[in-house]
Amino acid sequence: MENQAHNTMGTSPCEAELQELMEQIDIMVSNKKMDWERKMRALETRLDLRDQELANAQTCLDQKGQEVGLLRQKLDSLEKCNLAMTQNYEGQLQSLKAQVRKIII
Repeated sequence: MENQAHNTMGTSPCEAELQELMEQIDIMVSNKKMDWERKMRALETRLDLRDQELANAQTCLDQKGQEVGLLRQKLDSLEKCNLAMTQNYEGQLQSLKAQVRKIII
């Protein structure tokens, strides 16, 4: 009789149990989805922070690269100046040596 009552209502005990299981599965899947989404947001936030840190480090590296370039230019300029001064002093020394030889002779 009970089976007939369920059949007349359109659901059997198996169908009702299956429906209950499906609802529980839906709840579990929904909970898992929310958990994954929460974890994804946390990971995306961490990734954004790391991206910002990387961008800041790249900017700093670029600035240091520019500083190195300017310092190299200054070094090249000083080396050229020192070379010119050395050549000038060597020329003056040679001139003085020649004058001293003239005086001695």
